[in-house]
Amino acid sequence: MNVALIFAGGVGSRMNSRALPKQFLEINGTPVIIHTLRHFENHPEIDAIAVALIAGWHDHFRTLLRRYDITKVRWIVEGGATGQASRHKVLTTVAEQCDPDTVVLFHDGVRPLINQQLITDNLEAVIQHGSAITTTKFNETVTVVHGDDITDVIPRDHIYAAQAPQSFRLGEILSLYDRAVEDGEFDSIDSCTLMQRYGRPLHAVVGPRSNIKVTTAEDFYVCRTFFQLLENQQIA
Repeated sequence: MNVALIFAGGVGSRMNSRALPKQFLEINGTPVIIHTLRHFENHPEIDAIAVALIAGWHDHFRTLLRRYDITKVRWIVEGGATGQASRHKVLTTVAEQCDPDTVVLFHDGVRPLINQQLITDNLEAVIQHGSAITTTKFNETVTVVHGDDITDVIPRDHIYAAQAPQSFRLGEILSLYDRAVEDGEFDSIDSCTLMQRYGRPLHAVVGPRSNIKVTTAEDFYVCRTFFQLLENQQIA
């Protein structure tokens, strides 16, 4: 079984949106979260979807699922106080009904430019290697800055940004989240970080640079431009 874990618990403080959390902002008339969910809804190898959602928006979200005919969402979990807490809650919920060998794909609800091939590549990498971390190559010079001083310039030949999806076997990754809490860690950055912390092997899957996370207003406008380009290609 393959389950997508979608995280949409943020309030979008860096977006400066006064009306809606960023995951509910619309691009081309459709909420960002729906754009994201459609990729997993339409992928033939994704069996179910679990969503960690911001408190107070569950009814609105269920209305959107009906309106846009999203049928694979099986679990809606209220997000936790931190990203780690949200991920742990969703994993625990899914584990109550799914086998430990289930493949789970962690993905951001506000990363709507994922594509079908990237989902497939993640699934295949977990089967072959046990994990899949979506990455993109850094094309800029990477520096270390303390105060106003650049203290190091890092060769970029092997520098990649870790993005999403990040995919694993359910039993293994849940055990690490349990262990992190036992060790007093409550705010890890992501699942990739926990895997590395506990010495587990990580396999890189190279994804498209367009797979951006909509965090700021600038990200929103860039994302909207990508969608317009995609629509123009379909018309042409």
